[in-house]
Formats: sequence, structure tokens, C-alpha cells
Amino acid sequence: MKNFGKNLSLILVFISFPFSQILPNEVEFYFHPDEFSLGEYAKLEIKAFGDKPFRVLQTSLKQNGVRVRYVGSGTETQIINLKVTKSQIINYYVDTETEGSFQLPEITVEYDQQKYTSPPIKFKVSKKTKHNPNGFMNPFPFEFDDNDTNEIPEVAFHTNKSVFYKGEPIVGYFVLYYSHYRQPFLERDPNHSISFPFFLSETLRQVSVQIEPEVLRNNTPKKTMVFAKEIYGLTALKSGTFTLGKTKFITGDSLRFNSIQETIETNPTKVMVLDLPNKSPKGFTGAIGNFKLKFISTPKQVYEGETAYFEVNIEGEGGFEGIKPMDFSNAKIKCISQTKSKTFQQLDSGEYGFYSKVKFLYSYQVLNKKKEIIEPYRFSFFSLSEKKYTTLELPFPEFQILPKRNLNLETIPQNTKVNLEWPFFTLVLLAIFGIFSYIGFKKYSFHLEIQSFVATVESFGKKRGFFLTEYLTKQGIPSSDSEWFTQILESDPNSDLQGLYKGLSSKDRTKVLTITKKIQPKE
Repeated sequence: MKNFGKNLSLILVFISFPFSQILPNEVEFYFHPDEFSLGEYAKLEIKAFGDKPFRVLQTSLKQNGVRVRYVGSGTETQIINLKVTKSQIINYYVDTETEGSFQLPEITVEYDQQKYTSPPIKFKVSKKTKHNPNGFMNPFPFEFDDNDTNEIPEVAFHTNKSVFYKGEPIVGYFVLYYSHYRQPFLERDPNHSISFPFFLSETLRQVSVQIEPEVLRNNTPKKTMVFAKEIYGLTALKSGTFTLGKTKFITGDSLRFNSIQETIETNPTKVMVLDLPNKSPKGFTGAIGNFKLKFISTPKQVYEGETAYFEVNIEGEGGFEGIKPMDFSNAKIKCISQTKSKTFQQLDSGEYGFYSKVKFLYSYQVLNKKKEIIEPYRFSFFSLSEKKYTTLELPFPEFQILPKRNLNLETIPQNTKVNLEWPFFTLVLLAIFGIFSYIGFKKYSFHLEIQSFVATVESFGKKRGFFLTEYLTKQGIPSSDSEWFTQILESDPNSDLQGLYKGLSSKDRTKVLTITKKIQPKE
């Protein structure tokens, strides 16, 4: 199906084809595929662009022979024309009981207290896979198709930038280009590593990529599929021209029995890594982005002869690879520890990108009461938005130096004798009493937990499987927890409820109790 909306050149999200709303494009409906076999199902994906409340109004619907079932929700990070945003997704499965042409029933969701209804989406359901007329002689009764005999698949590696600075993080991903596959299969060959020369690489989570479903590749129309399992964050360590993404993939058509999976080499991409401009400020260590600098955990007073500790916090948009601690000219000030973290998240601009947090812990030995003149803390970075170097500066924190403390401990006179026998025996008896009391309390609490679990499960009646998951979701339990609770009950059908609860780990018991407290059985 064609996209009714904008022409998207790059989108980080799941593969499907959008239907735009008459309402503002805050919510879009995706349906895929528009033709499938009886016994299979299609997927309706409803996507809201933004972080406002997004909720389901219908969990199941059956109308005119079409059944629609809610199967869960999630979030995805998107890049649209290289601008990164975030979306929320609600998923439905759609199937029918007969073959023919159908229209999807209206599905309504609520986003930011405004209701959105799906447009009229038509789809076709064909017969199940045909059997060979002489099927009783054929042990593999599948429909054979020779359309893929001339298939020449291609896997290429792409990046969101082809020219960038050393130390600047970018995004990379693999794309399969094909012509006749009905359901393409793509998996990286585990026997071959990926070539990222002079680059730091990391796998980004909750990020998937989608490009146009059909493109012209070398003047030939091709369908596309992104390898969503591995989306990479890459940071160049050296300037120059490099070839990225050389490896091997296994591909084929998972819906054709006679389709042979083949291993093919990828077409890597060439990128140019630029050196940062000359005349960098003194103390620049390669940080690229937009950062803020501040002192945290600074002391107000320190005793002479002791050590003062203070912490420097640097955080902002960009990677932490080029952020290093400053070396003070005063040898008594040293960096003793550091912590670094980097996430892919929403930035102050509203877009999504890399955000880093770095902390340096310094120690300062105060040897006398005389105040020393210490230079301010300086941190320099290259700003991508302004295309220039920026230096942040903070004065060294001031604190009061107190006279040296007398840490000599008073000695107990030798002629003083302390009778410790009675206090010792008293403490032993109290400890024994406390241990037995604690054990008794734990047993009593565990008995109450089992009773609560059994009463809650019995209140479900005969609801199990999908019906129990749907019931728990309606009671306000998150869909992931509802599915987990249902799986717990079905994990050992031969065990009684008390034995099932006793067999759970302490972590699972805590989770079960949290759910049962939200669903108390009616008296």
C-alpha cells in the first residue's frame, strides 16, 4: 500500500505502510500485508508521534467476519529525514474465518485526550497453501514457485552521515534489497565479524530502521528490508577515508519450501572522517557536542592535615569518548575516580540523539591553614551546532580550613575492671529470641502470601491464556505483566496453586504479590 503522507527518505521504526489521518498527523495507522492466506494474520500498527498519553479503547472486535485482537504496545525511536523523534505504538492482529475481500472494522484509540479512528482499509484473504494434486505421493505438500530462481539479493551497509568529524557519533545499519521474496529471511553469518576499522561500535537498543519499502537500486526496482536486530552507534577514532560494514549475511525466502538460503557478502559503505579545525584550545581532549559543567559534592570546611573531596559533573549532547579529567598544576589535587555513561534519548531540542554524563572525583590534600591560589577548572569541546571550539570555566570551590584536630583516643586506666559476663549472656539470649521470632514471622507472612495468591487465582474462574491476559489488562495491569502472570499459571498445569507459588523465585514472588494486591478477590 502507498504512503498517503510525506515522502520519507529515512525512518527509524518498524516496516509497514502508513495511512494518514484527516486529523493532524500525530497518529497514523499501518496495515501489513494487504493480502495474506487463510489461517494467517495481518498486523495493524497504530503509531503516535510524541510522549503524550496514548491508550487503547478496544481490546478485541469482531465484525463482518473480521477479528481484531490487541496484542501489546511499545515505544520506538525514529529518524525522519535524519531528524530523530520518538513514537508510541499499539499493535493489533487481524484475521478472518473465510477467504475473500474484507474491510477493516473501525479501530479507535485515544492520544492526548483526543480520539483517532482508523481509515477504511481493504485487504484480501486467499485460500490456504495449495496441495499438490498427487499430494499422497508427495511427502512435502507445499506450493512450489520458481519466481525466486532469478533472485539476486543484495545487502548493503548505510550510515546517516557520509562525512563527519573524528569523535562524532553516527548511526549505521544493514539493508536487504530483493525482488521476489514473499517473506525475506535475513541473518548475519556468525562466522564472520563486521569490519569497522578505527571505529568504536555499540548496538543501540529500542531503535530500528526503515527506509522506503521500494526503491530504485542501480536503475532496478527493489524492495527493502532493514536488519533491525543490529543498529550501530559508531564513533571514529581516526581521520581519513574508511570502508565500513564488510561482513556476510544469510538470506532467503522463508515462505518457499524450495527456496535455498545463501550466504552473500555485504556491499560496505565509504565514509570520510575529518579532523577538527586547527588551533584547538589548550587542554582540549577531543570532546564533541554541547555540554554543561558544574561542581557537585563540594565541602564547606576541611581540617588542616586532612583531605578534601569534590566532584566535577560534565553532561550534555554528544559522546563521552573525548571527555577526560583536567590535570591541575597543583600536585596535591588528583583525580581518583571517574564514571561515564551514554544513552540514546530525547535532547533539549526535542530531537533524539546521544547524551553523555561524566563525573570526576578529585582529592585535595590540605597540609596547612594557608590558602592556596588554585586555577579554575576548564573544559573545552567542539560545538557541532556552532562549528567552533568552546571553553567552559569554573572557579575552584572555596571552603574553610579549620585547625588540626586532635585524634588521640583516651586510654582506659589499667586498674579499672569491667564485668562483661552478664551483658554478654544477655545479648546472646536476646539474639536467640530475635532469631526465632524472625523465623516465625517469616513463616506466618509466607502463609499469608500463599493464601492471597490462591484466592486471587481462584477469583479468575476458568479464565486462562489469552482471555486471562485480556482480563488482567482491563484491570489495569500492564500488558507485559499480564502475559507474564498468565505464563506463570500455565508453566506447571499439574501442580496445585500452593506448590506453584512455593516453586517461584523470591523475585517472581514479589512480582506476583504486586499484581495480586491490584486485583483483590471480591467478597
